[in-house]
Amino acid sequence: MRVVKGAVDRCLEAIELLAREARWMRMSDIAADLGLEKGPAHRVLAQLVEQGWAEQDEATSQYRLTLKLALLGQRYLHGIGLPERVQPIIERVARQCQELVRLTVVSEGSLSWLSSAQGAAPGLVYSPAMDHPINLYATANGKAWLASMPDEQAVEHALRSGLGSAEANPGQGPKALSTIESLLSDLKLTRERGYGLVIEEAEAGVWAIAVPVRLIPGGSVVGTMSIAGPVMRMQPERYEELHALLEDAAHKVGTVWPRQNDVHSVRP
Repeated sequence: MRVVKGAVDRCLEAIELLAREARWMRMSDIAADLGLEKGPAHRVLAQLVEQGWAEQDEATSQYRLTLKLALLGQRYLHGIGLPERVQPIIERVARQCQELVRLTVVSEGSLSWLSSAQGAAPGLVYSPAMDHPINLYATANGKAWLASMPDEQAVEHALRSGLGSAEANPGQGPKALSTIESLLSDLKLTRERGYGLVIEEAEAGVWAIAVPVRLIPGGSVVGTMSIAGPVMRMQPERYEELHALLEDAAHKVGTVWPRQNDVHSVRP
């Protein structure tokens, strides 16, 4: 049976597309990505422009999002107190390890970057963009999250992230895993030692370690936390020290992470 999507569904899909692309887009490309004819696509975009979610360039007639979505997102995060609760914890770890520390959040069946802190001194500093998708099978954060679930579910997520694909993956380094068998072996080791580890799997010359962030109490995984840096500084003798830092910090984040009943204490 064919499912006919309503106007709200189409508008939300258009917003998600424009947010992912984060650039000016032609209406024809938007229509193709959304699976719409040009007429319905034009009506969706006109509605988004009218409501202030998108803008159209007069010279090229192309579309992109306005800052409305981003500002609302920031307002919501500050409303529930998330940045104020977790950023000091992340910054403390960054000062202690003198490397890049990042926090992710579980969202829509994957991980998304949430916050970061740089602890490395000026010079050789690893400072990647925070707007790139997280490759689940090639990053320490991804492995830490996948290891928290049953193997069958982990494999499904990894395949959707591009595991075994012949197409080039921008989030994949020279030593990335390429088979289900190698992934399962790595996840088994991740569970045994308590942390995800990658060495030039997501990016050449980069090393990272990560642990899951679990709600305290409850235990459900809400995100991950990692430490990353150049391979020349990240020697095996540091593994246990950095793992201990992450475990302590992840426990603190899990303790202050907003819960559903926190809505009653949100500031107006």
